[in-house]
Amino acid sequence: MAAVRPHSWILTMACALGLAASPLGATSYVRVADEALVDQARLAAVVRVEAADPSGAEYAVRVETALKGHPEGEVLRLRVPGGIPAGGPGGLELRIAGSPAFRAGERALLFLEPAGGGAWRPLHLFLGAFHEVAAGGRRLALRDLSEVSEVRVVPDGGAKALPPAPDRPRDFDAFARWVAARAAGDARPADYFAGPADGPSPGKFTFYNGARDGRRLRWFDFDRGGRVDWRALATGQEGIAGGGYAEIRTALRAWNDDPLTPVDFHYAGTTTSTAGFDRYDDLSSVVFNDPTGFVPAFDCSSGGLLAIGGPWFETASTLHAAQPFHRILTADVIVNDGLSCFFSRSASPAKVMAEILAHELGHALGLGHSCGDLRTPLCAGNPGLDQALMRAFVHDDGRGARLEDDDRAGLRALYGSDVPPPASPTHLSAQVLSPTEVELTWKDRATDETEVRVEARTVDGEFEDLGAVRANSVVAIVQGLYPATGYFFRVRAGRTGAFSEYSNEVRVATDAVPGPCVAGAWTLCLGNGRFGVQVAWQTADGNAGPGWVTPVESRDSGLFWFFKPEYLELLVKVIDGCAANGRYWLFTGPSTNVQYVLTVTDALTGKVRVYFNPQGVTAASVTDAGAFGGCE
Repeated sequence: MAAVRPHSWILTMACALGLAASPLGATSYVRVADEALVDQARLAAVVRVEAADPSGAEYAVRVETALKGHPEGEVLRLRVPGGIPAGGPGGLELRIAGSPAFRAGERALLFLEPAGGGAWRPLHLFLGAFHEVAAGGRRLALRDLSEVSEVRVVPDGGAKALPPAPDRPRDFDAFARWVAARAAGDARPADYFAGPADGPSPGKFTFYNGARDGRRLRWFDFDRGGRVDWRALATGQEGIAGGGYAEIRTALRAWNDDPLTPVDFHYAGTTTSTAGFDRYDDLSSVVFNDPTGFVPAFDCSSGGLLAIGGPWFETASTLHAAQPFHRILTADVIVNDGLSCFFSRSASPAKVMAEILAHELGHALGLGHSCGDLRTPLCAGNPGLDQALMRAFVHDDGRGARLEDDDRAGLRALYGSDVPPPASPTHLSAQVLSPTEVELTWKDRATDETEVRVEARTVDGEFEDLGAVRANSVVAIVQGLYPATGYFFRVRAGRTGAFSEYSNEVRVATDAVPGPCVAGAWTLCLGNGRFGVQVAWQTADGNAGPGWVTPVESRDSGLFWFFKPEYLELLVKVIDGCAANGRYWLFTGPSTNVQYVLTVTDALTGKVRVYFNPQGVTAASVTDAGAFGGCE
């Protein structure tokens, strides 16, 4: 028999300041029309790259032809997000997916905006940077969209997801002439496209690789039951009811719920830190509304970036299954400012928010696109790839954060095992031993596992890994639980990173510490003071609190309100049914659709019953004719 202590298993990730680390990101965007690029840019020019700064964040570019604006001098300082963060810990290096990279000697057509200190930066990150590429005897202007995901703008100006449209190559010189003409007031039609881009050959899921050596990225925390905590900026996301916190949980859970991989992303609450990719803060976080202005704000009339996400990782390699990987340390997602109009035009704002976040989290796990960018196959004609969460285009069709076969295959390629997983445990049951202890028992069906991992959650929480017991175990005692609290438990067998399907889930409520019921503003005492009743509620936007008791002339029934005394939310009634079936019965009459946890405690026996209503669901009444014993 092994004991598992749920409050001692948490593994704190540490990043020594001397580590050489790099992040890699992914970006979602709505395409900006070429006309808007010209109109919004302070400066547009054909340039030749002369040199790169050792930090990797700046270039010296010589202006060959100014197409719009008047540069001060022939050589400009071009600043791009990434490189070695100024003022950051030694050895850290930043790389943002989609952030333009240039080679000394190459030509480019750039749409620019001031970056401060006399420097310039590409407008809308990668959308304002066109590289000159020789192909078929022609010189083309091409953007690198291989690490980004697109949402389209429809003719009425609304932003939504549509079938993929390749970024058509432009004739470099003709495009430059058109830009100069529009900047001078000649709004001529586009006459510079060089024909459709060729799509790559068919493939499947792809990976994010280190920019220097092409090696894959992965978290090593999960291999032995560790988890990765994610936090969200306390401001919440504008345009999303509830601020986006529920959507973060949904997105994290989408990746956690694959039973054959040990991925464990955990929502750990809010943070006031606004650090995203501008500086390293040792946190994995979702930063709402881009408070530091890392990228230009989104504009529904012309488009722009939706979200950027990706991991910070060590430049050194670590072996896993005899293959070298870069160890991911933390990850970040930045959701852009100005997205209220985008969400308002979606049929399901919460669903598309969850899909965008889950897509960026896929990149944070080390996955690339399934289809739709310049390095993967076209989505059209590939139904299995086109349905994937990790395709290069947001679906926005109400599916939300949903993994498909290609997503799971990529996830298992990074975090699964090449050998079949152990057989899953069955017949899990639980027995309460004390207010803080529960004994779990199950049937072991595996013969080749090396451990059995135990997971638990409160009725309104998410599963957390509590630790492991030895192979072939069939009993575990979980200690350190909270008294008078409802829990769900599940177990699965593991072997060097390969995990079985989960067992059945079992639900119990820990006993209360014995003591009389004391009536108060938040505690209702029923049945002549024998049964204590309390309610904890939470709204979709994260507001939470206790239910307030409304006094009534009854010893067996009571009422609670959540928001205003005149808005009664919940009726609770306890009936002595001992003469009928030897039990005390419990009834509820709710009139709410917010999340709540109702806890009823028998002060005589210490036994507890917990009832849960999830967020956004109109609560159903409860008729529990077997709630409590103790009639004798």
